Amino acid sequence: MLNLQDDFPTDIAKFPWTITDANLIRSLILYGPCKPDINFPVNNNGKRFSSSYYFLTTKSGTKIPRTWLCYSYNLDCVYCESCWLFADRSYGKFKWDWIYGINDWNHLSQSIQRHESSIQHLDAAKIRSIWVKNETIDASLEKQYTDEAVKWKNVLKRLIKIILSITAGNCALRGNEGSLKIKCATEGNFLRTVRLLAEFDPILNDILNDENQKIKYLSWSIQNELLDILFTELRHLICNKIRSSSFFSVILDSTQDITKQDQVSLVIRYTTLDFEKKQIQIKESFLGFYLLSHHGAANYVELLKNTLMRLDLNIMKCRGQGYDGAAVMSGSITGVQKQICDIVPNAIFVHCCSHNINLVLCDAAKSTRKIQSFFDTVQDIYNFFSSSSPRWAQLAFGEEYGNKINKITLKKVCPTRWEARHNALFSLKHRFVDVLKSLSNIQLSSSKKDEINMATTLKKKMENAEFIIILCIWEPILKSLQVVSKSMQSVNLSLQKASTQLESAILIIEKLRDQYDQIIKDSRELCMKWNIPFKLSETRQRYAKKYFDEVDSDRRLTTTDDNFRVTIFYPVVDTTLLQLRVRFKGMKTVCNDFIILMPEILTSMSDELIVKSSYDFINKYKEDISSDFTRQLIIIKGYLSSKFQTNYLKNMTIHDLADTIVKEELTSIFPDVFIGIIIFLTIPVTSASAERSFSKLKLIKNYLRNSIGQERLSSIALLNIEKQQTNDINIENIIDNFANKKARKMNFLK
Repeated sequence: MLNLQDDFPTDIAKFPWTITDANLIRSLILYGPCKPDINFPVNNNGKRFSSSYYFLTTKSGTKIPRTWLCYSYNLDCVYCESCWLFADRSYGKFKWDWIYGINDWNHLSQSIQRHESSIQHLDAAKIRSIWVKNETIDASLEKQYTDEAVKWKNVLKRLIKIILSITAGNCALRGNEGSLKIKCATEGNFLRTVRLLAEFDPILNDILNDENQKIKYLSWSIQNELLDILFTELRHLICNKIRSSSFFSVILDSTQDITKQDQVSLVIRYTTLDFEKKQIQIKESFLGFYLLSHHGAANYVELLKNTLMRLDLNIMKCRGQGYDGAAVMSGSITGVQKQICDIVPNAIFVHCCSHNINLVLCDAAKSTRKIQSFFDTVQDIYNFFSSSSPRWAQLAFGEEYGNKINKITLKKVCPTRWEARHNALFSLKHRFVDVLKSLSNIQLSSSKKDEINMATTLKKKMENAEFIIILCIWEPILKSLQVVSKSMQSVNLSLQKASTQLESAILIIEKLRDQYDQIIKDSRELCMKWNIPFKLSETRQRYAKKYFDEVDSDRRLTTTDDNFRVTIFYPVVDTTLLQLRVRFKGMKTVCNDFIILMPEILTSMSDELIVKSSYDFINKYKEDISSDFTRQLIIIKGYLSSKFQTNYLKNMTIHDLADTIVKEELTSIFPDVFIGIIIFLTIPVTSASAERSFSKLKLIKNYLRNSIGQERLSSIALLNIEKQQTNDINIENIIDNFANKKARKMNFLK
């Protein structure tokens, strides 16, 4: 019988040249031919066997398997299994060549062709076919192999689910820790989970505790193989969805990991269309982290091109780019976006809107010295309390440590975090009295001179009316922009909706410019909570020395209420409004290119204006849409006007129009209009998806796992970030890939 513990149980080297035992022949046929896919040895002439000979390739490229051709690992030769088992040795022209083995790799193709057409081989192949068709294989033996295959498939299914569960929770497998023989405290998460499930699962319990079962498939190397196969399968699944979409956009960002290596995050934005459910969705899928040794624009472009080529994604289908504002990425002369546009002219670049909003706030925070000093004070307050556990506890829980009331905690001011300023000022305003109370207690009860001095300084700054007014000025500005920034981080948001929300925020800030009196009123109310006198500090205005022929202007002015309005309030508001208009000019330009697809605008245009406006759009996207685009626009204009009321059309977005076309099954009637909409929805709004992947990077590659390899890092990151899509993975395909990857000691393919 076969020795299933061997790497190659059906290798001819382990059996006699002639077999007469029918049961052994049945076993050999049932198990399958010996076709290892290994790194074949090189002979003295520098030649070796190739697994490509296992298939006959036709002129059309179709591969037909040669079921009879086998390779002997021990003899380093190929042989014919059909002739070995069924050839008539009494045949007058019988030859032993293809039984003893052929290792003339230089002329192997000719030898195979001659043997395939020989009478000896054809007769043996007929007999083998009769054995299989007449089901002469022993049923009990077949059941034995089938049961074994089912058993090991069930084992692998459990191991795969364990790996998916651990990676989804962002935990380390730690497969090299612990031992199968003894239970120890240092077991890795993988083995510990297997032991836990084995207490309730008989299949895992048998594998884990059966001393006679030497093969368990629980080693770290098996875990790595399964992890690699899962990563490849999931990425292949995502790439298939991207290929099925009409277009895609690339989102790139980079950061340093804990080992100071630059990791580039690649995210693809695309649309999926489900005609059965009549749904269109915008998706942004993470495809992995990639090392970057140099930071030039050419290096980013080369990395992107090579990665897309390796994933079989056509860069010519790219219609959008989303990066931050770094010169190497957004430069208009030699930046990444310019070099990609040179390859794909219609790959529109959009500066990350969330980054832009943060830059607007950075500029506004530097508008005057007092504003800069204000944010420095806010940060000093946070640093003072966060640097000491007793001070933080006193602020967090009040004077009585046992009374742990859930309150808003202070936040730090971080110039690179999109919502940091809003969170810092929001928490400070709501804890304003608590902060002053804690500072007063520290002044009275502390025995540390430095602590008392710092508390006194901060308390004095907070009890200043100007500090409170600036706090009340900034809160509504940050609140209005924080809502927009939060919304822009949504994957399903389009440029049109982002532009609309931005316009709403601009209107709020413009109205705020006329609400200075209300801000003063709110400031007075906040001052009254701590009995702070509402009095603006008086400062002498400095004037340049006048020459003898000029009028004397040596007069003294104080910083009155009106002067504070002019020197502090207006610069903050005006700088914010100006920067919002300047920095988002590019986004509005892109939206204007697609304005003809906006239902409200389209239905208000005359046919002549539609013809004129669509001309430029057709020229720009002549490779994607046809000249019939204009006719389709005129027809869909009439359709929308007759189906929807004017009030509804005013709020109808391009995304809503896409949903209407899909739900009403109009894609075949308006194909070019639909393609134009898909292009618009594909253009990215922010690079938030890439930024979010960096949060996972810091959790995966931390100081305890800083030696993790690049492939393993990408594998775990993809399985974690795209964990919702792991439900679509076909476990049977994973098992088949695992079995076919190399010779296995156990059978999985029955």
